[in-house]
Amino acid sequence: MAITKNFRTFAPKKPIDNMTQLVVTVNDNAMLPQLRTAIKQLRGVETVRSVRKSSMPKTGKLRQELTDRLTSLGNLHDGWDGADSKAIDRKCITKLKSALSKATEKQLSGWLLFPDARGYLYFDYTGEHGTAGITMTGDSLVYFIQRGDVLEKSDGIPFSSTNLISILKSVNA
Repeated sequence: MAITKNFRTFAPKKPIDNMTQLVVTVNDNAMLPQLRTAIKQLRGVETVRSVRKSSMPKTGKLRQELTDRLTSLGNLHDGWDGADSKAIDRKCITKLKSALSKATEKQLSGWLLFPDARGYLYFDYTGEHGTAGITMTGDSLVYFIQRGDVLEKSDGIPFSSTNLISILKSVNA
């Protein structure tokens, strides 16, 4: 089956088993009623729902890799790195997930995520723009940025998406 009328053609060569969602992006909202009608007529379609692009999560390879890494680090328990090491602070995880959803791929480029035995998260950057590190506690960001002989650092600013993204931007400008 193929649907074509101001839309891209979707004609699977073999059946898709257990398909639960189909995401369609349209540039012209005037086409939505026709598209909705066409989709409703397909066998097996239970519901059709519209979602604005702004409410769709941003996707990207770096963001996904960091989000996956964050999920993995969130599974660490007390004692993961010796008797005194602590599980990652849930506030750190929640705040970083929020920031990752708002950051661009360019801003995330070159950053690696590591656990800190005190229960914090650590972002590390070494690349064409110098070196940098950000320790994320549940409440604050402690960071440094080194470019040649110039060192910028802070012993603590509030941990917010805006502040974290501002640091990422200043490194990957």
